[in-house]
Amino acid sequence: MIHFVVTEKGSFSIRFYLAEDGRTLADRIRIVLYDALARSRRLPLGTWVFTELDQLDAPGRELATRVAERLCAEHAGVRLMNDPRQVLLRTDLLRAAHRAGVNDHRVWPATDVRFGSHDGARPADVPTISAEALRYPVFVRFANQHVGNLTPLLESPRALVDALASLAAGGVSRRELIVVEFADTKDEHGVYRKFSAFKVGDRILPKALEQSRDWMVKWERRIFDRVRAEQELAYCETNPHETWIREMFALARIDYGRIDYGILGGRPQLWEINTNPTIGRGPNRNKTRKPEVVEYRAMIASARASFYEQFQRAWTAIDTPTSDTAVVDIDVPQALVRAMERGAKQRRNAERVGSLLNAVVRQPLVRPVARAVKRALAPLMAARL
Repeated sequence: MIHFVVTEKGSFSIRFYLAEDGRTLADRIRIVLYDALARSRRLPLGTWVFTELDQLDAPGRELATRVAERLCAEHAGVRLMNDPRQVLLRTDLLRAAHRAGVNDHRVWPATDVRFGSHDGARPADVPTISAEALRYPVFVRFANQHVGNLTPLLESPRALVDALASLAAGGVSRRELIVVEFADTKDEHGVYRKFSAFKVGDRILPKALEQSRDWMVKWERRIFDRVRAEQELAYCETNPHETWIREMFALARIDYGRIDYGILGGRPQLWEINTNPTIGRGPNRNKTRKPEVVEYRAMIASARASFYEQFQRAWTAIDTPTSDTAVVDIDVPQALVRAMERGAKQRRNAERVGSLLNAVVRQPLVRPVARAVKRALAPLMAARL
């Protein structure tokens, strides 16, 4: 049995996969929610896959660590994947990739970027960098969320100050952000490529080659034509960067997930590894598509079919046969359970308030006022930086 540990919010992907393309695995993969795990008294043996470690708060990470330690104490009948005690999250992983000579670009927590003398009173053992010492352009994104860039490319320290101030005025904490030096991977035709591949246990499975004239390559801005389709098919069929991909997953200490990367000067550059990537086609699989998208999907259909076949085999290969009675006891402290419950309640309340505020701000009469307030706050935030 495979125990797939995930948050309630992030469970949509594995649920849709098991309901659609992965139906034959439904009796092998058990979805375990972190919130439910906190109330568990027994842990069944088998393969445990920890996902979304970047989405957990401190109590959630403590719970994951306790569960991993208890499972590892049972040497027989347990396979642990994405060990929460070892996995490197995005910021640490990208910094490790730069130190290893893999990535040319650097990443800094936004709180570690100094502006003028205002950030001078920092502990001596906390590494920081002056905004003037960054290699521009840079952009800002969340440290742990998967929503792409929050700013356009910023060409100067002044632009970075203004961008961080604008985000702060909009309610985004500087502690949630990272500043990333831009790696210009476009080719001679001005096209950017994002390669994506999965790792499931010991298997590397190329998934997609997306191409766009936008530096932040996303599905909605992809180029859909026969040339790109043929290149994507070739990538999926030949798996040209398999050795390098294995090295990056080893660096990250991740056993299951999807890697996204580009090529700069003939060398791969790591963007991120997502431990809970979108697997199947999800709830929008029957959404009406533009004709060029439909045609493109038809051209790469063989690669998609091959991926899902290999993906299923990879899951079967990591399954650990156990009996229904093979379990270990676990005692989760009540203080930790209560902390998990408080965190879950706070997240629900924050989501409700956020939804309400978004609904209010979108109203035609309110929108100009909200923009005016944000514009008024931004200079004050910039002055504080």
